[in-house]
Amino acid sequence: MTIKAILFDKDGTLIDVNRTWIPLYRDLLSREFSVSHDEADLLLAKAGYDKASDSFMAGSVLAGGTTRQLVGIWWPHLDDTQCAAKAYHIDHHYAPLAREYLKPLMELAPVFQALRDLGLRLGVATNDSAFSATGQMQKLQVDHYFETIIGADTVEVPKPSGQMIAHFAQLVGLHPSEIAMVGDNIHDLEEAKNGGAGLGIGVLTGNAKLHHIEDVADHVFDSIAELPAFFRAQ
Repeated sequence: MTIKAILFDKDGTLIDVNRTWIPLYRDLLSREFSVSHDEADLLLAKAGYDKASDSFMAGSVLAGGTTRQLVGIWWPHLDDTQCAAKAYHIDHHYAPLAREYLKPLMELAPVFQALRDLGLRLGVATNDSAFSATGQMQKLQVDHYFETIIGADTVEVPKPSGQMIAHFAQLVGLHPSEIAMVGDNIHDLEEAKNGGAGLGIGVLTGNAKLHHIEDVADHVFDSIAELPAFFRAQ
């Protein structure tokens, strides 16, 4: 079946995950725990930060998890209700700060425009919150390219459940097999598979290396910049 829409992961696919989130989380943890830079790094390490490479480890909670999962690591004493409240606080209270640290991987608008010119419908599916992700896309002035921005809190179960693919398919009136999922993480490609997407496309702009994702992806590209030529050739 012909691909008619593309659902993009955000962090590591559109956004430089390390340059954006490492300084942001250091700032957040310093404020929330009143700790030093080094103590914040110890807390980051619990969720998948590798100080030697100054990056998030592929497959870690920091690389592809949700705010709720991070809260569970950093505030393990909280019950479910308190965990949800803390996650909401982080997603909403720190959203303006996140936009200050935001670093796109490239100039995104030309890529999205080229894909739209091919008749493809676009969306974002991230394990960040919908509120945070929408604000970031607005900050980069690319939100108008998307039919919707799906967050971990948009669906009952976030990636890699397949529910984001199903949600997007229903919203745009397409069959899941007409959708390509693009992401840098194994979770994104498992989302494609579990949701019945027509293609799972990996990119190497996040923390996963080729060997982490090549067995799950239908195609792997260096970045999303290669997508217009790929879909033009189809």
